[in-house]
Amino acid sequence: MENFDIVLVGAGSAGCIVANQIINSTNYKVLLIEAGPSDKNLTIQVPLGYGMTFYHKKMNWNFYSEIQKNLHNREIYYPRGKVLGGSGSINAMIYARGLRSDFENWNLSKNWSWENIKTTYDQIEFAVNNKTKRLPSNKIPVNDISKQHHPILKNFFDASNDFNFTFNKQLKSSIENQVGNYNVNIFKGFRTSSSKVFLKPIKSHPNLTIFTKTEVLKLNYKNKKIVSLDIKHKNKIISVKPKIGTILCSGSIMTPYLLLKSGIGNASDLKELNLPVNLHSSHVGKNFQDHLGLDYLYKTFAATLNKDLGTWGGRIKSVLKYLYNRSGPLSLSLNQGGGYINWNSLDPYPNIQLYFNPLTYSVSYKNRRPLLNTDKFNGFIIGFNSCRPKSLGEVKLKSFKDGYLPSINPNYLSDERDIHDLYAIFDFIRKFSANKNISNIIKSPVNIDPLIATDYELLDHFKSNATTIYHPCGTCRMSKDIDTGVVSDKLKVHGLDNLWIVDASIMPNITSGNINAPVMMLSHLSSKIILEELKQQY
Repeated sequence: MENFDIVLVGAGSAGCIVANQIINSTNYKVLLIEAGPSDKNLTIQVPLGYGMTFYHKKMNWNFYSEIQKNLHNREIYYPRGKVLGGSGSINAMIYARGLRSDFENWNLSKNWSWENIKTTYDQIEFAVNNKTKRLPSNKIPVNDISKQHHPILKNFFDASNDFNFTFNKQLKSSIENQVGNYNVNIFKGFRTSSSKVFLKPIKSHPNLTIFTKTEVLKLNYKNKKIVSLDIKHKNKIISVKPKIGTILCSGSIMTPYLLLKSGIGNASDLKELNLPVNLHSSHVGKNFQDHLGLDYLYKTFAATLNKDLGTWGGRIKSVLKYLYNRSGPLSLSLNQGGGYINWNSLDPYPNIQLYFNPLTYSVSYKNRRPLLNTDKFNGFIIGFNSCRPKSLGEVKLKSFKDGYLPSINPNYLSDERDIHDLYAIFDFIRKFSANKNISNIIKSPVNIDPLIATDYELLDHFKSNATTIYHPCGTCRMSKDIDTGVVSDKLKVHGLDNLWIVDASIMPNITSGNINAPVMMLSHLSSKIILEELKQQY
């Protein structure tokens, strides 16, 4: 197949935006390849349905990490979207820009200055609430649904006020201690992913071809260029030869995986697997970062969402309410309140991201229990993760049958600074849960009581129960040269003339908060940078 100018690999939060920008700005013929199916499934459309996608085999890669020695030798479950919209079709829909301090290492050129990043956020966002009738084209809804949040959040905000934390209705990018209601990408009671906003309007464009349920097997290299891609489409192996080039948007796990399978990576690692070395790029798959977190569960005297979702009667009422006017618990994310706190941080910016959720559920190791099976008692969660963890892991290849699988090793808690942040969090949780606004509603802790447990016991409990917050990034990081990263500030792979990467893997460092918003921002900004370069060359 030679009738395409550009091939995009991956139709997730990044790929949908890149496809939109190319189609709307050029006459290029584009092939967009997605490994998974369409995103029409009802469990994707209904916001709270994301609990049903947590282990869904057809729209989720269902990865597991390698054994984590610092987490009591546990494998960590890694859900990743394999569907139009990618992980943005199965996530909790929180929209968080991150903090201004998160982007200091991104400033490799004026393209990536904070002012340009902020401007890009402004360009892709549209503030909505329950009165908004229409969503403009090419705008992601940033929905303030605080009026629908559970009244128990008042206890969280009152306690935060006692600690002199600033209340921001919309959590901002400043580095002050702040709490607020999480904004979400939901519009009129439906999930509104990058696929819905950016891909759906161009699906029928004559210059766009979309292959779903299609696997990219290999990138073929010659004379510093990717000359073709071997793909498996409808059970046939096909060679696709883009006239201009290829853009990888497959995410922090599958993008380095595809590069390594194609002989682009650290030479010694490739030789160990008897793979030909087409390009020695030592940082492919390295610099892996992720948020690692834990929830403290509490039974409460007050009614919470457990009453609505933990009993059959409550579930039926919630379903009827959603069917009637797209409201109620099913129209929301479980993550409602939270913030960013500097508590004995080693850095001049917050080290703790908080979540205050008005319900409890328990997902144990390799459990296949859907998230919608809420506990039957009334309860709430105080959850947390480090904002900017310092531990670095990697994505490699491991042999499997006649091929390879991605080997995912986050290398959690390998940096002592992350242990420091945990002790800081333990101290904060003790003081916060002892505040009268929180203690007055607590009936009893569910698993462990931070007020009674020692630091050693809390650390041991964390190592036994902590999970990823599902924000892998950095495995093909943006840098000045091939000795320090994988792509340039113009997103082109160092050492290649026609291969670009646009997804979370290019992030120089993880951002504070949920990363879907930064991924959409960087995708929009990257598209402009790539199109400007193509405009000059073609």
